[in-house]
Amino acid sequence: MIIDSDDVCPVVLVQTLRAFRDAKEGEEIVVKTKWEAAVQELKKWCDETGNTYIGWEKEGNKYVIKMKKGK
Repeated sequence: MIIDSDDVCPVVLVQTLRAFRDAKEGEEIVVKTKWEAAVQELKKWCDETGNTYIGWEKEGNKYVIKMKKGK
């Protein structure tokens, strides 16, 4: 599932929470956002909720953050 957003907090976080709610165990969630703080915020969220933070990279002007539902 890919979330491509030009929004910042809290919209990106809400979109991510909805994606994880609807995702199946083991499904990868990718967030593309201009919001730089999302890199750390989503890592922290994954650590707190038992989901897997795969990593991030920069594509143009967006941060591409990869996560997976569950461990």
